[in-house]
Amino acid sequence: MNIKKSVLIIAFIGLSFSNLNAQGLLQKAKSGNVRSMYELANQYYSGIGMLQSYKDAFIWYKQAADRNNVESQYKTAYMYENGLGVTQNLTNAFNYYQRAAERGNEKSQIKVATMYDDGIGTSKSLARAMVWYRLCAERNEVFAQRRLGDMYLEGNPVEQNLQEAAYWYEKAIKQNDTPSMACLAYILSCGQSVKPNYERALQLLQIPLANHDPMAQFTYAELLYAGNGVAKDQQQAMKYYNLAGEQGLSLAKEMNAIDRYNKYNDFNGFLTLDSSKFTHAESWLILAKEYEQGIYLKKNRKEAEKCYRRAAELGNIEAINHLSVMEGIRLNKKRK
Repeated sequence: MNIKKSVLIIAFIGLSFSNLNAQGLLQKAKSGNVRSMYELANQYYSGIGMLQSYKDAFIWYKQAADRNNVESQYKTAYMYENGLGVTQNLTNAFNYYQRAAERGNEKSQIKVATMYDDGIGTSKSLARAMVWYRLCAERNEVFAQRRLGDMYLEGNPVEQNLQEAAYWYEKAIKQNDTPSMACLAYILSCGQSVKPNYERALQLLQIPLANHDPMAQFTYAELLYAGNGVAKDQQQAMKYYNLAGEQGLSLAKEMNAIDRYNKYNDFNGFLTLDSSKFTHAESWLILAKEYEQGIYLKKNRKEAEKCYRRAAELGNIEAINHLSVMEGIRLNKKRK
């Protein structure tokens, strides 16, 4: 017997066994055996022992999922999410992911977290996302660690806590997560409640800067602008602010607005920004003056004073002096 015939015979025997196995699974599945339903669905999904069919795979995964087979709940969710063998339905996908997540399926737990985070297939809820992210982060899921860091850094849905943010970013960095490197560098160079470490910040920025990460570009710009850890170079700083702003980073857009205001007296850049997220004293000083003068904003003395106080809290000397003058005027009026 030549080699070619031997190979064909072996292949035929293998195929025969596969078909017998598939038929056996089909009979068991039809009789209600949940494990057989799942294994049969796997064969339809991958095409092992039979023709590949997402439609048939979905039918059997769903039957097993509805009988509480956790692996099938994950696969049913995945197929609903991606429209494989069934019309895409993100609500159904979320529901099956959640059922599997509650029974400990790790891949479903991170999906539930991200779907709550993005409001996909369910109402957006950062608080619920955070619960699931924490569960995933504690078993060393790198994306979950980063997102916990982001939530503590941004102060949403919890109070801002830079120490806690740094803790989770450090965890993610151990797994070489580049965005976490940029965010930790920001905390170490710009965070008011964390002791600055410009040397480590610069080290952390090397890889994310090479990857054009917007937070890294912004943080490097901050270091250049203030001359912290590097030679002061405000022209180069503005280059990096612009690069970060072009990628949509609101922190950078604030500095771009300040630059345009100082150069061209153009206030329009501030009108598109959320002032509650301003981090620079100069932004608050500009707002204070505009509320006081009523050129671009309607005159509002209370808002002006509030903005002067915010600028003063961030160390702006002009705002501090202005508040002192205002306080002196009040005292004189009381004496009279």
